Amino acid sequence: MDQSGVFLGLGVLQCVMLGAGILGAVLAISAGAPVAVAAAPLLTAVAVAFGRIGGRAVWEWVPLLVEWSWAGCRRGRRWQAALPLWPTVDPAPAPPCLDGLEIVPIDWRAAGDLGAVRDHQRSTLTVAVPVTGPEFVVQPAIEQERLLAGWGDLLAQFAVERSVVTHLAWSDLARPAGLQEHTAWLDHHDRDTPHPEAESSYRELLQRGADATTTHEVVVTLTVARDRLGRQGGNAEDRLARALITSVEALLRGLRAAGLTAAEPLDPRALQRLVRLRIAPHATKQGPLAGRLADRLQHVVASTAGPLAVESRWHEVRVDSAWHRTWWIGSWPRLAVAPSWLEPFLAAGGITRAMTVVLVPVPTHQSRRRIERDLVKLDSDATTREEKGRRVDARHRRATQALLDREEELVAGYPEVAYAGLVTVSAPSLELLDEHGEIVEQLAREHGMDIRVLDARQDVAWAAALPVGLAPSTLLAS
Repeated sequence: MDQSGVFLGLGVLQCVMLGAGILGAVLAISAGAPVAVAAAPLLTAVAVAFGRIGGRAVWEWVPLLVEWSWAGCRRGRRWQAALPLWPTVDPAPAPPCLDGLEIVPIDWRAAGDLGAVRDHQRSTLTVAVPVTGPEFVVQPAIEQERLLAGWGDLLAQFAVERSVVTHLAWSDLARPAGLQEHTAWLDHHDRDTPHPEAESSYRELLQRGADATTTHEVVVTLTVARDRLGRQGGNAEDRLARALITSVEALLRGLRAAGLTAAEPLDPRALQRLVRLRIAPHATKQGPLAGRLADRLQHVVASTAGPLAVESRWHEVRVDSAWHRTWWIGSWPRLAVAPSWLEPFLAAGGITRAMTVVLVPVPTHQSRRRIERDLVKLDSDATTREEKGRRVDARHRRATQALLDREEELVAGYPEVAYAGLVTVSAPSLELLDEHGEIVEQLAREHGMDIRVLDARQDVAWAAALPVGLAPSTLLAS
């Protein structure tokens, strides 16, 4: 990542603050103020530009506080859905972080419709495909590398010029699996007379195992945008739906070629149940006889799929009965790692956690232009440092070398894919959320990841981590 800054390693906001401090000091001296008073603006600017509070640079707090205050004035801290007096098929009212989203059916195959999330504000359609794969961890290293190469080939087919696909994402929801079926068998009255000691021992074994077993539900999402369609004639919405279907077919072929098992894309009803599950994952138990009655009877419809209440706080957000906290993966391992390096982090037991990685294919011409721009910026910064007598440090040299390596890969035919990771921990109480959050942070550190809580924008971060195609436009810089 290029962290050289815009001038002598300083960021834009730091330069603005220092410039404002110098200007304030000059104006104060011109007005005849004492030196101590005139120096106050400059000293304040220096403290804000270089000081640190709470493990974060002081100048980084400025945009957060401004955004937090503006969000509170614009959309409020709390939101509650207005309940309809009569049954309706209209979509449920959405909180500000999900405003403009609607689950719609798309004609796909004779077997049924394809469910898509339509974003009216950004003119996009997003589809979700459940995916499973072989037991990656137990595969030989050469097979793991082959599977990773297949995933890379899948992403490469969308990094082309004039592609309608804006981004893809994979989202893994991990939660305690529970052993309800085993417990139900023990409680069944049609069994033969059980042995009391054996039954007690088996129940104790189930209780210990329930805390360690984890189930994973992975979906891959694909998003197409109307502004990528070009200027052909015809209805834009119909053309966007056709482009989505074509892209989904290519995605399914690519997933299966990569050695993954791709199910059929979710239909509207299944997509609604997926959103309900992500709202309160701990409230939906697994097993045929567990969970909400509405979920078991498949009565989750458009008017009941969304949240009923959202309360946004600085460090977390409460959606219905669940507390959520979302982290951004600020940095990934800097050293070479094994293909299965992420498995211990994903397999942590006893925690309800969703990890979402957003992948944005970059067309070749955009990637080449960005590389040239960043190289010019780094060369200019290095020249300025040398002229000022400052040393060009190892971080600067590594950033330059990374750009040169990326240029070599681009010339060799490997397209660039931008990516960002989000981790959301969910819990039924704030105390349990804090406890599980500390465990996740420690696991991330052990595996070379630096994760940072997305303070002051937890509602937007939670929505961006959902498999509905929001992340690049709501949270990530272009």
